[in-house]
Amino acid sequence: MIKKLFITEKPSVADSFAGVLGLEISRSDRGRGYAENDRAIISWCFGHLVTMAYPDAYDPAYKSWQIEHLPIIPKEYKYMVIDNAGTKKQYDVIRQLMHRNDVDMIYSCTDCGREGEYIFRLVYQQSGTNKPAKRVWISSQTEEAVKKGIDEAKDIGEYDSLSKAAYCRAKEDWLFGMNFSRIYTCKYGKALSTRFKEDKRSVIAIGRVMTCVLGLVVDRELEIRNFVPKVHYGVTASFLSQESGIAYKGRWQPKKKEQELSEDQSEEKYLNKEDALEIIEKLKGREAIVKKVEIKVKKEQPPLLFNLAELQSEVNKKFKLPVDRTLEIAQQLYEKKMISYPRTDSRVLSTDILNEIPKILNGLYGNSALKDFVLRIKDFGKLAINKSSKRFVDDSKVTDHYAIIPTYVTVDLSKLDADNRNVYSLIVKRFLAIFFPQAEYNTVKVETEIKGEIFVTNSKTLKEPGWKEVYDVTPSKSEEEISTSPIHLLIKKEKSAVTAFDLEEKETKPPSRFSDASLVLTMEKAGKYIENEELREQIKTCGIGTSATRSGIIKKLKSIGYIRINPKTQIVSPEPKGEAIVGFVRLSAKELLNPILTASWEKGLFMIQNDEITEEIFEEKLNSYITRTIEKVKKNRTII
Repeated sequence: MIKKLFITEKPSVADSFAGVLGLEISRSDRGRGYAENDRAIISWCFGHLVTMAYPDAYDPAYKSWQIEHLPIIPKEYKYMVIDNAGTKKQYDVIRQLMHRNDVDMIYSCTDCGREGEYIFRLVYQQSGTNKPAKRVWISSQTEEAVKKGIDEAKDIGEYDSLSKAAYCRAKEDWLFGMNFSRIYTCKYGKALSTRFKEDKRSVIAIGRVMTCVLGLVVDRELEIRNFVPKVHYGVTASFLSQESGIAYKGRWQPKKKEQELSEDQSEEKYLNKEDALEIIEKLKGREAIVKKVEIKVKKEQPPLLFNLAELQSEVNKKFKLPVDRTLEIAQQLYEKKMISYPRTDSRVLSTDILNEIPKILNGLYGNSALKDFVLRIKDFGKLAINKSSKRFVDDSKVTDHYAIIPTYVTVDLSKLDADNRNVYSLIVKRFLAIFFPQAEYNTVKVETEIKGEIFVTNSKTLKEPGWKEVYDVTPSKSEEEISTSPIHLLIKKEKSAVTAFDLEEKETKPPSRFSDASLVLTMEKAGKYIENEELREQIKTCGIGTSATRSGIIKKLKSIGYIRINPKTQIVSPEPKGEAIVGFVRLSAKELLNPILTASWEKGLFMIQNDEITEEIFEEKLNSYITRTIEKVKKNRTII
């Protein structure tokens, strides 16, 4: 009987497909690497089974690292099964299954993104099969989603652009890693080992994304180290209104023309000590008058849904979990069918998921801890989220997958460990919040004048919690809010007595070190480093690395001893060796540290994926860049 072969990315994912295919994977099936019935066979990868071959596969001379060999740019790339007994065994199992006479169709069920595509394509290519293949594309592992994904699977050729982008990404990383690691090791490895008193020449690992991220960490450290604090001053006045009898404080504000001049330099609104004392002296004994009382209701919309970087950041802030741990938990929740695909850069929903929302809410209603929130949403009447809700539903802002949201699977939170429960609860609350009304604040701004100088008083109180009800949020007092008095009762033009002046002394602070979560967000938002607006617009969808790789890059930098991460605070700082390596790169090929360059390479991959450029054009530019930059490093005569 003719059978269909289904290949998943991991053994754990195979269970979701097995149930839909009428299969049960036994312990012996796990041991042999596949399960089958009279209609289907299911097998699985262990992530990557096949990888790009090392340089010595092209020429045995490349086993020795020599500057004269560089650059190494293969005309045709070679691939090999990863040298691990378990990996080789599983690859052989899949290859044999692909060649079985009773298999007429192969289904790629790897994760739905560039890396998942690459994992399957490498195995398919290496096996030598020419059997037709289809792609199963799903955003959650619920039974319904898997069944629909299989039923609607498209010919794999429809994903060729994604595959080309994946192959080009791998070639790009190979060329950067193999060429730059070798040339920097040959030129500077001995100097590095001497500096750190190591027995043998240090290997200097250079990566397209990794070195750029290391540069960000080192630059921030140097900024902090070289920071010279400046003391600046402000003036506050204490008032007692004559008619309403309200005591309140106001902060001196520069005149509007001064503000406009220093719009981007907030430091300049503060005074030096002499000027501040001069203002106080000038205004002493003078009467004040309430010039303006501005009362407004300000609305605050629910936050956008989580993508992976935002989830990692929020989990880090609240629970101090490392970013790679958050990814690990999110992946587990996905494989347990509890959330949608986590490796996404999107923070909005696509229109095709809208029909699923009532079912998701009903699933959440089954959880006693969430029941009341779902009832509140039903009380509001018609669901607030639909095709016209552009803030939360926008197909143009969805990349491979929509934002991370819960599925309709009802979860008993008490059965989850603390970390899983915390991450899942954050995802659920962020999702529920978008169905609630906006939060409303009563804001009051009072301007009090003393002899032409303006003192401003602000206050902000929560009027309607709206979506904040989901979070049980108590608004925090902002730096600008200096009054808890009922200043909304002040009357325009009423006089006030000045009961005191105070001199505020503040010191500028250096920038904060990155946490691993804020570093992930910085990698995602690489466009902020670009001054040119047109270029910034071009790469705004591309950061440094991808949602699937960022936490792994940080983890690798730590494991090779280039950065350290405080286990309690998750604060990132460079190790001396990492700092030294950035110094070598800065003197010889500083563009390798430039987030703009790294992000624009990522943009090129997206352009291949979107059929905007061909892989041939991309590779031609890549090869040219590698050749040009290697030659520049070779010619650099700087002695370290």
